[in-house]
Amino acid sequence: MDKIETIIARIFSSVFHPLVVPTLGIFILFSLNTYISFSIPSVSQRIILLIVIFNTAIAPVVSIFMLKRMKIVKSILLESRAERIIPVFITGLFYFFTFWVLKQAQLPFIIYFFILSATIIIFLVLIITFHWKISIHMTSIGGLTGFLVSASMILKTEIPIIIISAIIISGLLGYSRIKLKAHTPTEIYAGFILGFSLIIILTIIFT
Repeated sequence: MDKIETIIARIFSSVFHPLVVPTLGIFILFSLNTYISFSIPSVSQRIILLIVIFNTAIAPVVSIFMLKRMKIVKSILLESRAERIIPVFITGLFYFFTFWVLKQAQLPFIIYFFILSATIIIFLVLIITFHWKISIHMTSIGGLTGFLVSASMILKTEIPIIIISAIIISGLLGYSRIKLKAHTPTEIYAGFILGFSLIIILTIIFT
């Protein structure tokens, strides 16, 4: 039973990997019945998703494999705090580039606001990582949950089921990370609180 739980925890951690979250957030945004989905043609939505997938998922993964090949990091899992610093910095640069590209395209504010918020969170995580191994998984899912709450307020649409689902997924993801002994409960809670609260604060500042 314990072995099965560990396998499920690994699968859950992979499905909701931090690099997947930006794409998931944009996909959910386009799926909502708001002016965002109506004002942007479906072809343009697919292009935006491709840009986000490439810059926030594929490019960072490739860079991590390159760092592994260059022996700058020992494992692509980045299990130690020290190993995470360079990959997180590089990922932050990719995120900032994505924000810049989307902003130049003059898209609705909420789209590039999400990527900008994710970028700020990444660089804040980078600073924390110099001293402490905060959970990046929980920071990202906390940020996504906060974004869904913010999107509900900004777009004036009610999405309780989606928000509740995000909270449940956050809890399961936190349990998975503890099960895999990747983090302590404190690192898990701190990660979620950081991601969630920062998005809400940025929403208040920018809107």
